[in-house]
Amino acid sequence: MPLFATPAPKPARALHRLCLLWLAGLLGVSALPPTWGARPAPAATVPMRLPTSVVPQDYQLHLQVDPDQPRHQGEVAIRLQLQQPVPARGAIRLHARGLQLREVWLETGARRWRGKATPVDAERVDLHFGQPLPAGPALLTIAFSGTVAEHDVFGLFRQQEAGHWAVFTQFQADGARRAFPLFDEPGWKVPWTLSLTVPQALVAVANMPVASEEAARPGHKRVTFQPTPPMPSYLLAFGVGRFDVRDAGTAGRDAGVPMRFIVPTGRAADADLAAGITSRILAALEAWFDMPHPYAKLDSLALPLTTTFGAMEHAGLVTYASTLLLASPAERTPQFEREYVSVAAHELAHQWFGNLVTLAWWDDLWLNESFASWLGDKITDQVQPAWGWHTSVQRARAAAMRADRLATARRIEQPVLQDEDMGNLWDAITYEKGQTVLAMFEAWLGPEAFQTGVRRYIGRHAWGSATSADFFNALGEADPALPAAVRSFTRQGGIPRLAVTLLCSDGPPRLQLAQSRLLPLGSPSLSAQRWQLPLQVRTPAGSTRLLMTEAEATLPLPDADCPAWVQANAGGAGYWRAAYAGDGLARLAAAPGLSVGEWLALLDDATGLHASGDVDSRQALALVRAAAVHPSGEVVQAAMALLRHLEPLAAPGEQAALAAVWQAAFGARARALGWQHLPTDSDDDRLLRAALLPAVAVRGDDAGLRQQALQLARAWQADRASLPADLRVPVLTAAAHATGPGGGPVLFQQLLGVLQSSTVRTERGDLLTALGQFRQPGLPAQARAVLLQPQIDLRDSLWPLLRAQAADPAQRGEVLAFVLREQAGLAARLGGEELPRLPGLFNGACSSDEARRIEAGFAPAMARVPGGRGALARTLEAVRLCTAWRARQASGLSD
Repeated sequence: MPLFATPAPKPARALHRLCLLWLAGLLGVSALPPTWGARPAPAATVPMRLPTSVVPQDYQLHLQVDPDQPRHQGEVAIRLQLQQPVPARGAIRLHARGLQLREVWLETGARRWRGKATPVDAERVDLHFGQPLPAGPALLTIAFSGTVAEHDVFGLFRQQEAGHWAVFTQFQADGARRAFPLFDEPGWKVPWTLSLTVPQALVAVANMPVASEEAARPGHKRVTFQPTPPMPSYLLAFGVGRFDVRDAGTAGRDAGVPMRFIVPTGRAADADLAAGITSRILAALEAWFDMPHPYAKLDSLALPLTTTFGAMEHAGLVTYASTLLLASPAERTPQFEREYVSVAAHELAHQWFGNLVTLAWWDDLWLNESFASWLGDKITDQVQPAWGWHTSVQRARAAAMRADRLATARRIEQPVLQDEDMGNLWDAITYEKGQTVLAMFEAWLGPEAFQTGVRRYIGRHAWGSATSADFFNALGEADPALPAAVRSFTRQGGIPRLAVTLLCSDGPPRLQLAQSRLLPLGSPSLSAQRWQLPLQVRTPAGSTRLLMTEAEATLPLPDADCPAWVQANAGGAGYWRAAYAGDGLARLAAAPGLSVGEWLALLDDATGLHASGDVDSRQALALVRAAAVHPSGEVVQAAMALLRHLEPLAAPGEQAALAAVWQAAFGARARALGWQHLPTDSDDDRLLRAALLPAVAVRGDDAGLRQQALQLARAWQADRASLPADLRVPVLTAAAHATGPGGGPVLFQQLLGVLQSSTVRTERGDLLTALGQFRQPGLPAQARAVLLQPQIDLRDSLWPLLRAQAADPAQRGEVLAFVLREQAGLAARLGGEELPRLPGLFNGACSSDEARRIEAGFAPAMARVPGGRGALARTLEAVRLCTAWRARQASGLSD
């Protein structure tokens, strides 16, 4: 393996380089100053927290890892500070899960004691030494062994690609304890020195550059990495395997950051996009923070398969799902490019916000993730302005509100009090709601003042830990009212409903405003809630603003005469739904100059307000028709989403009328676009074609488009280059619904044959999605049977196939029966972190009977997995709300 050399330090990177040089010059981490980088967590107030009487100072960790073997072993030396004496019957508590602790020793000065490990629960162990331990410095050493996971993409795990095993890590949030014993809480931010003994022919990479490499036992080598700066355990990362290492030169200020891409053998060329654009992303982030990249290098490591995450921001070694990082020229689609750039911008934003400054406890995970999403999207828009990525705020807003509409929706700042709570954090509340709230208050405060506050926060807490309160205090120096306003959104769940009434009689034009919590039809009654709404309102005469802190308010307008329309969410980024009195909604939809972002918010608000009964189906259908002719493909797709929302209301005898609505709104545009890409297409055209054509072909019952798709599908089987990768799912979806020669069972068997021979992950995923689309008698069951074949990896096969079937009301019952019948076998072949996702397959169910079956079938299994109870409860609430909504809203198709 070629050694990785660190270039000479640059003056512009002086602070970070001095830290690294100081660390690199040490003979061992035991020589570090006693408290450097360590910030004790707050006193433990709940059982899951470790006592603060034992403070880790640094780690020396050695692991013996062979990807071909299912087990690993190692030794860890942890330098501690005992804050108080430990009595003879006391213990040192730390984290370990599924490990065998073979030897335990503690040294204090010249004394050395053997310890005994006693399990506390599945996550923690107590180390007993049988005699009093004095306060002061100590060295804890543990020899251990454990299992390398194969199904879980978590902890220390291995995966096979092209016949070769490789080992990877994913330690966020509590996976490190599955690999070695430690104090596994994010507030303990300390240096790490890692060494790995691995087979001689393999490549080993980690957070830091290689410090040395030497021969170990026969056929093996020991690779030691430079000590890290202070870092929490969840950011520690490494990979071992047969990798190609693509050197992408240097990046960042003064070209001070070496950049590489670590990929499976033979796939270096597939990193072309990443190798060409990542340096631009990094430069934009350095400029935004006005600070160089904090770490010694920037490696990107491809994981063959991920499940519940797409990438992870490990300091110096960012990991990505291979389908996000790598694409051959034939698989490099506009969607792939957008996903890589936006995800990379998110992960690299974490290098400052999350890594350089780290959350003190998991309560504040939202701030790490929402900030990285918010800034990552700003950087994506800056790096690729032609993409129009500024509307990502509206997309995030829509995703957040789908989760936040539930009466049981959790708050953003969710206390983490027990191990079960960890399974509920990675969701649309943490990411998308947090992102939207940050964007809303940036717009209120102003971009420059907001940026200054963030820089102030980073500067104060660099290389340490911080809390949401620290962040709010830094922002609040520009506006003291800001922290309380933000907390009104982060410390309670739910969506504000803003009732907007335009008053023009008896005085100048003004708005009568009232806020309450928006709840879908069928929701239980809740106590009154109030937010501090940073309202920005636009009318024909201009804009006005108000921080609405009370339940009701009156807002004077700048118009001399009664305005023709009112936009109560100027820009479309405000986190509330505006319910307009009278014909206010129709007037707004007809207003000139609405931005794309405002149209997206308006259409998504119509969905939410229809679910709450504030908008009827006639109004919603009028909005669909108005937005369907918008020049922006993104607005057209939002109009399609609104029409899909209305579909469950259609009675069996109204299916033809529903198809007619699809045709009237979207048919002509779909046929004008056609199935084939044109040289004159914009990216917007290509993205719209992929969404619109299959929708009109299937939902609009367009036999002509389906037959065209069938012809293209048959041609693709003969020549894979005949169909662009971004049209594979759209064409095969429509073709699956085609009838006549070559369709139905014939096409199904042909696609099944292609699936069995394909080795391209993206193509396999598309084929599984297509197999899930067939509705001819017997074929849906045959498609599900594919999942029972032992050679099929369910982790990337189950979801696309069953998701396609479960979305169809006619198939959902059979899919539910299949999943419940095969639940034990499916669970054994899925990763443990995926199991809570199973109930979510049926979020689209819409009857009391389905709710009963889902609850009875999933409740026992979900009670046994972290996050399972919450996931099942959210699905059941969504199903029951849909049932109540369908009973109380008319389809409007017969009007």
